[in-house]
Amino acid sequence: MTIRKLFFLFWTTLAIGTVTAPVMGWVIQGVFGPLGLTSVRLLWAGVMFGAVAQMGFFAYMVFNMVAKGFIRNPRLYQGIQLILTVLILIRILDIPAETRGLDNTWLIPWSLPVMILLFGLVVAWFKVKATQPAAFIPAIFFMVGTTVVEAIPALGQQSFPMILLMVMTLLVCNTWQIMQLHRLVGPTSEKGKQKSQTSGSGA
Repeated sequence: MTIRKLFFLFWTTLAIGTVTAPVMGWVIQGVFGPLGLTSVRLLWAGVMFGAVAQMGFFAYMVFNMVAKGFIRNPRLYQGIQLILTVLILIRILDIPAETRGLDNTWLIPWSLPVMILLFGLVVAWFKVKATQPAAFIPAIFFMVGTTVVEAIPALGQQSFPMILLMVMTLLVCNTWQIMQLHRLVGPTSEKGKQKSQTSGSGA
């Protein structure tokens, strides 16, 4: 990946975050009531969320590279990713319910992990359509695991709408990044293409 491609991914992700946060903010305010954020603050929140998504994306890329160095078997690595995805979803089941200021209904505890999983499944399906079947599990792992790690500051908030604002913005930013990855670092030769199909990296 060249500096030019990195710069393209950087500013486009920031732009998507800057646009997505205000839009999501207005939708969430229409459902849950005022968030206490002005339009300017929503714009700056979008910039921050976009930057966080960028850091999470590159952290995932480093993790993926190191993990594949230790785990040579692609199927084993995908199995580990699948298990980690399930554990992460189970772990965040209780986070909204534990957050003060929320109504402890059946909907609140389940809504966040279900939303993230469904979003990840849709993105993984499109990723497979754009690349190969081996990209399905890595794409879900990225969308679920990376998004949850990036959203840790929001998960400690006392407001479910604020949690939802950050998570939804991160999901949109991460969707853009994972769908651009194979275009930016795609194999330049038939040998590289074959290697990509067996690596299970999600690129």
